[in-house]
Amino acid sequence: MTLRSFIVGLLLLVAAAITVTYNDYELGNTYLSGGNHFPIVAIFIIILFSLVLNPLLKLANPKLMFSQSEIVVIWCMIAAGIGIPASGLLRCLMPFMIAPFYFTDTGGKWVTTFHQYIPDWLVPSKDVKSSIVTMFYEGAGDNPIPWQAWVMPFFGWGIAIMAAYLMMFCLTAIIRKQWVEHERLSFPLAMIPLEISKPPEQGRYFNALMRSPAMWIGAAIPIFFWSLVGFQQFFTFIPTIKSLSWDITNLFGSMKGWDGFIRFYFMPIGVAFLLTTEVSLSLWLFFVLHNVQNIMRVNLGYVDEHQFASKQQIGGFVAFAVVALWTMRRHLRDVLRKAFLGAKDVDDSRECLSYRGAVFGIIAAAGVITGWLYVLGCPPLISLFFLIIVGVILLVLSRLVAQCGMLLVQTTLPNGPLGVVHDVVGGKVITPSGLTGLTFHQAGLYGDTREVMMPSLLNNAKMGENKLNLRKLFFAMMVAVALSYTVSFFSLSYYALLRITSASRENFWRRCYSESAPKSTQAAELKNCDLSRPEIISHVIDP
Repeated sequence: MTLRSFIVGLLLLVAAAITVTYNDYELGNTYLSGGNHFPIVAIFIIILFSLVLNPLLKLANPKLMFSQSEIVVIWCMIAAGIGIPASGLLRCLMPFMIAPFYFTDTGGKWVTTFHQYIPDWLVPSKDVKSSIVTMFYEGAGDNPIPWQAWVMPFFGWGIAIMAAYLMMFCLTAIIRKQWVEHERLSFPLAMIPLEISKPPEQGRYFNALMRSPAMWIGAAIPIFFWSLVGFQQFFTFIPTIKSLSWDITNLFGSMKGWDGFIRFYFMPIGVAFLLTTEVSLSLWLFFVLHNVQNIMRVNLGYVDEHQFASKQQIGGFVAFAVVALWTMRRHLRDVLRKAFLGAKDVDDSRECLSYRGAVFGIIAAAGVITGWLYVLGCPPLISLFFLIIVGVILLVLSRLVAQCGMLLVQTTLPNGPLGVVHDVVGGKVITPSGLTGLTFHQAGLYGDTREVMMPSLLNNAKMGENKLNLRKLFFAMMVAVALSYTVSFFSLSYYALLRITSASRENFWRRCYSESAPKSTQAAELKNCDLSRPEIISHVIDP
């Protein structure tokens, strides 16, 4: 890793984070982060390197060209941090800090139900009449932004968030060798940027991929369709395609229970070519079997198929995680021997972190998160159980991305990891303060897993295995993550308070509120909880 690639990676990440904030929240355009594990903005940047910047540098002075290793470093830094201003963290976390106080007039007795369990340092203001609360949803107008009110939440949340990210980095360092070298998973999403960033042959300005007529013919198809969609936003006379999705139910008449659609989505079609036939078969086969199951349930009179599917899914997650851990048992034994006994026959010199550092890093991160939750009132044993469920979910989601090339992986758990904990131990054991604390912790980190960081870290580790010092690469990504959190937090505060139009503000914040903040009302466990809003009730766990 060169100093140039590190600095350029940081600068481009800052620019990308600010651009994502502006594009997603003020303009309301297609998410530049992609909303998945294959960020559009990152792929666009490395295409520019291969297609524009490097050819120009070769014309001027070939020694100035960026090597593939440097481009990979830049990709990894952007891919690790670009989800933070989007669904990976702040899209739901920011309104979560305000919504429980702004929407107190919706019928629920929230002020007396769970507001007392929210510490002052976790939110900008707990005063439901404060201008800080109303500004977030109604705009600051000509008033100055109360930056001081956001500083304490930035650090208060930052402790738990950075600890959670450290845990993901450490888990990646432990898992990498098993999945990359022992099981040799395909990592389809990692292969694409590697192909794009390959250097051109001697005497050429573009690599083989960029010179391929078949590639450009294939690329022209989605470029044409989505250009129509984009230009139509500015020029209404341009025809556009309203949707590339079709409800498959219509193909089966009035069949009840079929929960799915056919979507003609170009990116997954391309990624599917990189999958093995066994994986491709399983993806559509189990989709069909899932719907057959739903049809049977509906016809038998069971209409709540989503709750059933969520319980079925967590059972599958646990079983999958047990099999995965059993498969890597010898590797995990070596990791623990190296971490605690310093076994000389276990070589971790090429790993992202030393095994000792990774194991104790997980212990330290779990300790920090448990302590943070304890301050919020959550019993330590409940916090540890919650983190175990989080680990199971992260392991399975990461495996799906690494082996199946899944662009977007979301759980159907209606209340995230906390819902699983609640189902196992019950709300009385968790306690009201514990419910509130755990809900706040999972709000941004695990509430929407489409951009959760760990799968991207494993993809990045795969990309750098033969070209980079993985420890230096991990250091670069850690710095990138911390910088992205800082820039994104305050840039999003700026756009939320000053720049987002009233229409965009209402549509966006209310949508995020209904997806995230009501989960703080796990307080269906709490006394005198009157939840009148339908979208709130749909997210509350039944006692």
